[in-house]
Amino acid sequence: MSTTNSATIAQDIQRQTRPHDHNRADLDFRRPMPRPKVRGPVIDFHCHLLANRHATDWFDAAAHYGIDCFLSMTPLEEVVGLLRDWGRTDDNPARLQFIAVARWGDALTQQAWVDDFLVRLEAFYNLGSRIVKFHSAPGTMVARGLRLDSPLLCRVFDEAVSRKMAIMTHLGDPDTWYHGKYTDTAKYGTREEHYQMWEGVMRQYPGVPWVGAHMGGNPEDLGRLQDLLDRYPDLVLDCSATRWMVREISARRDAAREFFIRNQDRILFGSDQVSGDDRGFDFLASRFWAHRKLWETAYVGPTPIFDPDLPEDQQPVLRGLALPDVVLQKIYHDNPVRFLAKVGMTVGGWG
Repeated sequence: MSTTNSATIAQDIQRQTRPHDHNRADLDFRRPMPRPKVRGPVIDFHCHLLANRHATDWFDAAAHYGIDCFLSMTPLEEVVGLLRDWGRTDDNPARLQFIAVARWGDALTQQAWVDDFLVRLEAFYNLGSRIVKFHSAPGTMVARGLRLDSPLLCRVFDEAVSRKMAIMTHLGDPDTWYHGKYTDTAKYGTREEHYQMWEGVMRQYPGVPWVGAHMGGNPEDLGRLQDLLDRYPDLVLDCSATRWMVREISARRDAAREFFIRNQDRILFGSDQVSGDDRGFDFLASRFWAHRKLWETAYVGPTPIFDPDLPEDQQPVLRGLALPDVVLQKIYHDNPVRFLAKVGMTVGGWG
């Protein structure tokens, strides 16, 4: 990763860990909250527990908010330690599983990066992973010089499919970014081009279980998502990314609620929680709090999390969907279990 990018990310994390940015509503995140009304453990299908040293606050916050099991995109170098120390309990023999991910950063050449990705994919597979993640947001594709449909990346797709693994893709990004940081379409392309590319890759690998991260990267356009679900029967969506979901799901609350109920068998819960050295219990709790309010309740009020995509005086109002219990049962538990079974993933006590 370049020095500039590292400094930018470090500054962003430091800014977000100030109480103003994760507890603008002055909430007591340790106040008891009833567990979700779910039979079986609640599964977070999309998160980033980045290091073993972050795990104590992570699991404390998760337990407080009734989140039991995790599919984490963790650097390979941290996986064994996390499995050893946190992967199971007496009551939960499989609370931490991993999604295979590439080395983050842009220091390697394209060929070397893909070669390294293949090595990591095999290592993750040997540690039990049966899902591989491709991060192909517009900025990432430009930084790496690799599109999702690049012939070089086809090597990784082919290897994953030969191992009967599922695929997760991050395509697209918030509309606010397309109207801001991605306005140079000659450099970044357009959303339409990105989705044509994604569909082309899905057609190349029919029958492969596929997860569209962050509501397929376009919660602003539920019509697009419905069309994708209707035409690609192996596709499911995860509802991860806290600030993004709070902003855009709340903005179209009634339509989003109808969408979730209509597609209740095709959506997986995910938080997109990201751990960090300065992200303690309250920061992590703010994300779990926001997700639970958004999906489970009719809460209408301020979100504790500052949204940097909007001005200070135009921060979003969280409008909960109050999803029916039967829908929550599916997105929190049943759908993840069913999806993992398709790739033969051993889920221990998750069934």
